[in-house]
Amino acid sequence: MAKAKPRRVTSAKNSKAKISNRWQKFLVSLKPANLKAYWFSHQGRMMAAKIAGIGFLMVVLLILFVAKDLPSPSKINAKVGAQTTRFYDRSGNTVLYEVHGDVNRTVIDFNAMPDNVKHATVALEDKNFYHHGAFSSLSILRAAFVDLFHRGSGLQGGSTITQQYVKNALLTNQQSVIRKAKELILSIEIEQLYKKDDILKLYLNEIPYGTQAYGIQAAAKTYFGKDAKDLTLPEAALLAAIPQAPSYYSPYGDHVDALIARQHMVLDEMADQGYITAQQAEEAKAVDVLAEIPKIPRTYANVTAPFFVKYVEAQLDEQLGNQLVDSGGLKVITTLDLTKQSQAEQAVAKNMANVKRLGGSNAALVADDVKTGQVLAWVGGSDFSTSQVDVANSLRQPGSSFKPFVYSTLFSKKTDATWGPGSTLYDVKTDFGGGYVPHNYCNCNYGVVSIREALGNSLNIPAVKALYLAGVSDSIKTATDLGISTLNQDPSHYGLSLVLGSGEVTLADMASAYSGFATGGTHVDQVSVIKITDPKGKTLVDNSKTPTPKKVLDPQAVYELNSILSDAGARTRTFGSNFSALIIPGKTTAVKTGTTENYRDAWTIGYTQSTVAGVWAGNNDGHTMSGGSAAVAAPIWHDFMINAIKDEPNQPFVKPAGIKDVTIDAITGREKTDSTKQARTDIFASWYQAPAASHSQSAQVDSVSGKLATACTPQAAIHTVYSNAMQAEIPPADPAFGRWNAPVQALAAQLGYTGGALPTDSDNVHSCSDTHPSITNFSVVGTGPYTISGSWSSGTFPVNKVDFYFDDQLISTQSVNGSGSYSFGYSAPSSGSHTFKMVVTDTALYSDEQTKTMNVTSGGSFSNQTPADGTHKSAGLIVFNWDNYPGANNYKLIVGPTTYPTAGSSDSIVLPPGTYSWHADAYQGSNKLGSTSPYTLIVTP
Repeated sequence: MAKAKPRRVTSAKNSKAKISNRWQKFLVSLKPANLKAYWFSHQGRMMAAKIAGIGFLMVVLLILFVAKDLPSPSKINAKVGAQTTRFYDRSGNTVLYEVHGDVNRTVIDFNAMPDNVKHATVALEDKNFYHHGAFSSLSILRAAFVDLFHRGSGLQGGSTITQQYVKNALLTNQQSVIRKAKELILSIEIEQLYKKDDILKLYLNEIPYGTQAYGIQAAAKTYFGKDAKDLTLPEAALLAAIPQAPSYYSPYGDHVDALIARQHMVLDEMADQGYITAQQAEEAKAVDVLAEIPKIPRTYANVTAPFFVKYVEAQLDEQLGNQLVDSGGLKVITTLDLTKQSQAEQAVAKNMANVKRLGGSNAALVADDVKTGQVLAWVGGSDFSTSQVDVANSLRQPGSSFKPFVYSTLFSKKTDATWGPGSTLYDVKTDFGGGYVPHNYCNCNYGVVSIREALGNSLNIPAVKALYLAGVSDSIKTATDLGISTLNQDPSHYGLSLVLGSGEVTLADMASAYSGFATGGTHVDQVSVIKITDPKGKTLVDNSKTPTPKKVLDPQAVYELNSILSDAGARTRTFGSNFSALIIPGKTTAVKTGTTENYRDAWTIGYTQSTVAGVWAGNNDGHTMSGGSAAVAAPIWHDFMINAIKDEPNQPFVKPAGIKDVTIDAITGREKTDSTKQARTDIFASWYQAPAASHSQSAQVDSVSGKLATACTPQAAIHTVYSNAMQAEIPPADPAFGRWNAPVQALAAQLGYTGGALPTDSDNVHSCSDTHPSITNFSVVGTGPYTISGSWSSGTFPVNKVDFYFDDQLISTQSVNGSGSYSFGYSAPSSGSHTFKMVVTDTALYSDEQTKTMNVTSGGSFSNQTPADGTHKSAGLIVFNWDNYPGANNYKLIVGPTTYPTAGSSDSIVLPPGTYSWHADAYQGSNKLGSTSPYTLIVTP
């Protein structure tokens, strides 16, 4: 019997090997050299068929999945009626604003739509609308290319008018692959059911034009008060420009310049496509079409916090889509605190008279909860009825209110750990290159200052130095990480002027960013909505949970900043010792002001650990004012904060671990040494290291020869000088060192610092055998005025100066050359024992002096006073003689509260019965020479 062959068993290992071999063959077939041989073989054709079959099956399954819940395109007019969306305050109880959905929509026939409207829409939105199907492959590819490489001003859309109609009428603006697939399927179906004119009619009756106007008829009525059939060419072009972004391009918004630019683009496209002539386009551009639109949109009449709800509505239009917001029946719980909103509006209204007095016309205020980022109050302007421009969300230069971002960045640098509130900066006129020579607000310089003084007093030159040290890029990153969203240019675009406010920001961003200082260096995004639900109670947006903050700065660096901004004493030079507008009694607040050039913008932003508030004041058009932030914006901030935080417990900023007190040499900014003549103690972060003292030695130097003083050097010529420890704040290798160091060395010379090594040679001008100058005669004669005389002789060196003093007050100084004499008259200002002194000094600073002490009678006396003190007279006769007041030419008798001018050097008056206190004064012109003692006279009947 034959032996059976064993059955072959295929192991899992062998199966995997086969699959691996197949993949290897497939991958090898993709090589260029093998493409033709493989894919034209039987095996390759079979593989292609399999791939095509799988692909087709996946497409069918995707279409079935997407289409299963699509609305029927044949019933597009049977949509569920729109529901009202309501915006509430943070309590959810008070309605701020209602969006009434389809109330403002009137469907009109295609023939009632003027050609200008049709042509403008097609020219802008889909110029090949009548020549392609449901979608344009070319447009989709072009949009994908532009989006991929970010060319142009923004991301591009590739949607046809049919697709846009489907999106607005049947779907939402949600960005997803599934939603886009639904859009394409429905668009294909609609193209099969409707003619192009019918689709355009549906589109023009459906699309949102902003301000709750849906369709071209409602838009024409809302903005121009006329029927669509009566729209002019410039009006039609303006309306065609709106639907792409109704909130952004709103005629009532902050981007009217962009709206007009888009209107001009519509007109150019119409001309290019032959709908109008180039001349018609230019004539239409010249029409001020915005002047025809009423100033206040009807939808915002009697709305609470209109600037805020406009801002929220625009955000939600972008996030959820205009259709869902306007007609989705949403319940929007905003973050607005009605109490704080009222306090903000009152603070602005109360101070507008002052703003206008100083040349401003508008003011805005934003307040946030620093821990949650929630907007508590939002006043976008002082009067919504006169201007709907939301200044709180408009670009403005921040002035010096940008400085905290720079200094906090500098404090955070652990690689250059030599900076803190007590560090020294030199406030001297400095050329920063390229002709940039900034100046301080006061057009003065303070020389040696600490960073605490520099920031507290908002000095500009030290701030520019701080930005150079911190780095423009790093400072922009700090600001951006804290919430500033507008500094998107290359750092070189801003340069060193960034610290003085050259980069435009919004007030809303500034309030949000400053909250990062209040929280110790963390940031949460600013939010205006707590929760949004649809009519079925489904939550669409939920910001009710406290967000996880992002760490931006080290708490120690932020504490250093907060220590300065909350230190009223640090801003004394600029604001005085107790500028009340920046102080909230009983509360620890940190605050910074900012004023742009020529008083165009005035800012004040300040915070506690719970609340931050920012204020802007000025003119919408940037017109100059006559006052800065302290006079214009600070009072508004103060009036809001004093009410907004009155119930908050006082919370001093928490001192983090590591903060230390360090004493340094205040003049050099370096380590304190035995040669330090002025020290400074302040707080510093744990990583701070005081720069090492550089040749910090001192010596007694002769100011005449510039060499070391000797025992023969006169004391007046000796002064203490210090070696080159005082130099520019940047290292010598820095390219800017020369420009920075020259004015610092000029300051060093004024302060007695040599700017280099100490001298080693000894004084060779003075000798112990030198003959000193001498006073040969000094006399003071007379009883007032006095005659003061003096004569002198030179010694080895000629006398070049003679000074006379009354006590320690210089009363005469004379420049002379050699021996001589001098005499002059002098009336002493007061009686008593006083000292006269004469000092002569020669060119080598040798000197001689003499003094005389005398009993001075102030230049004269009264005599023959009648009556004497306490005398009783039956007739009130007062008689005077003045005989010891040479030069006196004006006399007065003062009896009680009454002054009697006199006729000469003697006079008398008669008084009725009574008790009187009286005295007499002698004058030379308006200069009072002397006075009698007070006397009492009792006149009896």
